Amino acid sequence: MSYSQRLISLDLESLEVRRLRQDLLLTYKIVFGLINIDSSKLFTLRRNNITRGHSFKLFLSHSRVDVRKYLFCQRVVGKWNNLPACDDHFRSITTFKRFLSTIKI
Repeated sequence: MSYSQRLISLDLESLEVRRLRQDLLLTYKIVFGLINIDSSKLFTLRRNNITRGHSFKLFLSHSRVDVRKYLFCQRVVGKWNNLPACDDHFRSITTFKRFLSTIKI
């Protein structure tokens, strides 16, 4: 069986989707201070509330070197900002996990 057929028969998600979910969960934990990492060294929150969607959008810093583009703190910002979430989905880690399990990534 091919990889995609095995995933379907076992009712599993692809490795790429599972990695993305874990990246988003780690981002949540960093942004909301649930783990002992200084979030200001990795991410900058956008302070304007004019944007659509949730109010926890992150600022994507400019990188002129390709190596920096693929770091965790750079690659997750676009996915985080494009989440179809409202502020209620960010109330707790449990709510956020439940939200991630319901959306198609």
